[in-house]
Amino acid sequence: MTAQLTVEALLERGVRRLNETAAAAPRPQLEAELLLAHAMGASRTHVTTHLEQAADPGQARRYHELIERRAAGEPLAYIVGRKEFWSLPLKVGPAVLVPRPETELLVERALALRQEPAGRVADLGTGSGAIALALASERPHWAVAATDISAAALDVARANAAALGLPQVEFLLGNWFEPLGERTFDLVVSNPPYVAADDPAMQDAALKHEPRVALTPGVDPLACLREIVRSAPDRLERNGWLLLEHGADQAAAVALELVARGFSHVRSHRDLAGHERTTEAQWTQGLFRIDPAPRTPMATVRFETTHGPFTIELFPKEAPVSVENFLRYVDEGFFDGTLFHRIVPGFVIQGGGLTADFSNKKTHAPIANEAKNGLKNGRGWLSMARTSDINSATSQFFVNLKDNEFLDHGPRDFGYAVFGRVTEGMETVDKIAKVGTGRRKGHQDAPLEDVLIVSARRADAS
Repeated sequence: MTAQLTVEALLERGVRRLNETAAAAPRPQLEAELLLAHAMGASRTHVTTHLEQAADPGQARRYHELIERRAAGEPLAYIVGRKEFWSLPLKVGPAVLVPRPETELLVERALALRQEPAGRVADLGTGSGAIALALASERPHWAVAATDISAAALDVARANAAALGLPQVEFLLGNWFEPLGERTFDLVVSNPPYVAADDPAMQDAALKHEPRVALTPGVDPLACLREIVRSAPDRLERNGWLLLEHGADQAAAVALELVARGFSHVRSHRDLAGHERTTEAQWTQGLFRIDPAPRTPMATVRFETTHGPFTIELFPKEAPVSVENFLRYVDEGFFDGTLFHRIVPGFVIQGGGLTADFSNKKTHAPIANEAKNGLKNGRGWLSMARTSDINSATSQFFVNLKDNEFLDHGPRDFGYAVFGRVTEGMETVDKIAKVGTGRRKGHQDAPLEDVLIVSARRADAS
């Protein structure tokens, strides 16, 4: 009886069966057509243009088997053995994750951040090789190295590289940076496991077929992301970039890890569904690279505020005038009892000059503006506040709540002098940023409850 069925009748049966399991097959018509094309060894176009053709009994039986596998939740890509990513046809199977469309955002950002024809790139946890091969296809002169802890995954990736004619991609077995030796890179990209082991999403029918080691790091969903962030600076060239894919609700946590590690220009990007899916950060000028030999510690200052503590690190080499000026006020106890008097969520918190009654404290003479020192107004970094007069900064400073590139020195504006960064307690800064604001005693964007600096002391003092 099956031999009497037409292609159209087979498709109708397949769509009906997949409709019974909508969660497993969200696009039943398309998937039914692709599965029938696979069973027939034909193209989808052939299937949809030969609906009246009688189906071969063997192909019909094969099609029903494929439909049942899909109805049970097995990913379509595993059934047909391939998945397109960045317009590249990739072989996939149970040894690797199915490449997702949202991961193409990592490729887009990597290409945008480095447009030079040459470069050294590492793809950590490469799986099918999707990211590494997409980058190599767009930048054939880049030296791309890809690592994975799974030998079976690397077999798939190498097969894809060979099929696509991209032999320049090097695939290495090992965990994250481990197999890369002492090499350094201009770009490091990764789509690591970031789903908590107890997340309900892990019970999804499709995910049950994909390699668990590529999906979850265990109870802590940030474990792999954190490990990569902490290791990356030693593997990045000066001004190199780290690009990470993460969960839709993890952007803020990943950004905090990056800021705490010393990265600059931390920013997240949304995928086509509107989720903050990737976060990138730059290792600027090697300022924070950990040297094997001891070095003179940079000056640090710990603030105690009514909303919690935070610690900052100062950079006397890059901003000698600003740091000397700032430490003078610290040593005099000037900041004690002053307010964070201006809060602009998503921009800055500003303080260091007004008392609790919003009176201006008497300051020393203004200092020269050091905005040309190369440091950037990135999230968690501190700059000297000033008026429209370029050289008007005295005691007031602000903490950037996000990357504020327009505040950097440039042709449009001389800019604001960056002199330090938050190393601990960025959560306190974010807490302050959430205080309600309005007009208060003639000041706009003023907190409606006092946010006081209780004390500011050198943390490196003996």
